[in-house]
Amino acid sequence: MNEYIDTTYWIAVAHLANWHKERINRFIINIIHENAMKWSEFFALNKNDWKELYPFLDKELNDLENTRKDLPRIAFIAEQLQNEGFQIIPINSQFYPKALKENLKIKDSPPILYIKGKKDLLQEEAVAIVGSRNAGNESLKFTDTITKKAVKEGRVIISGYARGVDRKALDSAIEANGKCIVVLPQGILTFQSGFNKYYEPIVDGQVLIVSTFPPKANWSVGLAMERNKYIYGLAREIYVAESNSKGGTWEGAMDGLKRGRKIYVRYPEAHEKNANMLLIEKGAIPVTIDGEIIDIQSNIIFSSYTSTQLKSVNEMELSYGNKNRDIEKEILELLKKGTFTAKQIIDELNLNWKSRKLTEFLKNCKNVQTVKGKPLKFTRNDIEYQKTLFNVCE
Repeated sequence: MNEYIDTTYWIAVAHLANWHKERINRFIINIIHENAMKWSEFFALNKNDWKELYPFLDKELNDLENTRKDLPRIAFIAEQLQNEGFQIIPINSQFYPKALKENLKIKDSPPILYIKGKKDLLQEEAVAIVGSRNAGNESLKFTDTITKKAVKEGRVIISGYARGVDRKALDSAIEANGKCIVVLPQGILTFQSGFNKYYEPIVDGQVLIVSTFPPKANWSVGLAMERNKYIYGLAREIYVAESNSKGGTWEGAMDGLKRGRKIYVRYPEAHEKNANMLLIEKGAIPVTIDGEIIDIQSNIIFSSYTSTQLKSVNEMELSYGNKNRDIEKEILELLKKGTFTAKQIIDELNLNWKSRKLTEFLKNCKNVQTVKGKPLKFTRNDIEYQKTLFNVCE
């Protein structure tokens, strides 16, 4: 099939009107994987065939029919993308970033990525450095330091291209001969000024431009807010230089904390007026301007960039009183049996630890899933993840 025709179908499916991302992703799994159909075959069917294939709601059938009628218009966009050297990466592609699936799961992973640049950057370990558009000097210095430190360690920088911290991270990465992924708050065909400005780094493989939105979508506050989720999703580590108590940086950090992500926040100076301390109070990890972890209670500073050599603060505290035990391994073995509260885990494993601290630790464990309710419960998410249909989209 002509490449742009296949792209046409993917664009149509990825942006089905009024369908949330999880619904689209499950639709993709059902048609492409479970029924082993091509999009051209699916859209050649009539409504009755569609209903026999899958229990679509009447509204969904109408949405699909309207999308089919819109295919000629979408085909022109697909052809333009191909002619101008853009690529698409659907969620079932081997080039789709694993970090995005791991962090956002089937519920929030974008069904398609539009890119320009070296797509291999999507598979490399990445660090997101985010913050205010009107960041102060301390925040910009922090951004420059963390960026160059990450580049030196061979990591890719994630930038949202907004004024302030985002743009500083991008420019510092280029200055240090590092690599950067720019996640757009708009359609990729509306970024011409950015392509002109960063033409050489893109061609040289230093910068990759990514969008998740319809190719001709203009910038909007709503898209900028949604874009932040993908910045965090692509990154293994997240650093907040400066945040207000509302807006994109705040919402992105809070979403990351709810997902159990480790969010590192620059510890603010006494004279600063920002919400960095509020984020720390809500569970973010405070760091110095050089990116070193601060244990506020004991005033101990640990390096945050030697994760292979040092444990996190929570891990070090958890080990206290439980020497010569691999606590995380024991917990994961226990969680194979089912779902437990923090207190139940402490009792089962005879841990010398308080429920609150264990809860904080569990929220930061990659393979542990928090089950909402009172009290909170915990289970294994790696085993569950392997069993989901979402895993076939790799």
